[in-house]
Amino acid sequence: MDYYSKIAEGYNELHKREQLDKIKTIFKNVYISNEETTLDVGCGTALYAYLFRNYKGIDPSKGMLEQSNSDVRLGKAEEIPFEDSTFDNVISISAIHNFNDYKKGVEEMERVSKKKVVITLLKKAKKFEEIKEHLKDSREADHPIDAIFIKNVK
Repeated sequence: MDYYSKIAEGYNELHKREQLDKIKTIFKNVYISNEETTLDVGCGTALYAYLFRNYKGIDPSKGMLEQSNSDVRLGKAEEIPFEDSTFDNVISISAIHNFNDYKKGVEEMERVSKKKVVITLLKKAKKFEEIKEHLKDSREADHPIDAIFIKNVK
């Protein structure tokens, strides 16, 4: 059993306020209309899915997905199970530091996005500087816990 499956049952209680605050910061910096589709990579329990009208999520943790009431499926960032340009926007909230290969994950997110990729990165992540350097061609927004990277695609 993976770490996130072990903590899945209490995840929303522990992290709801923090995750919702990150989404609010994203909405202040990125316009996402009700008509646009959004894929959430590393969605976990998808606790903020209700804020998006056309939402899908993927996560590699079956336990986290079992806690969700949203349109989610098992999947990894490095092998997103959708065709090219399927979604208007792709988001990834505090997950990139857990990817097996963050470069491949970013490449995949860009592949399935038509408009924007928004990635939040924990400032305390071990690979923070390395991942930030990889995302340097993105516009950056600040949040107390995460750096937020916004990239226009295509």
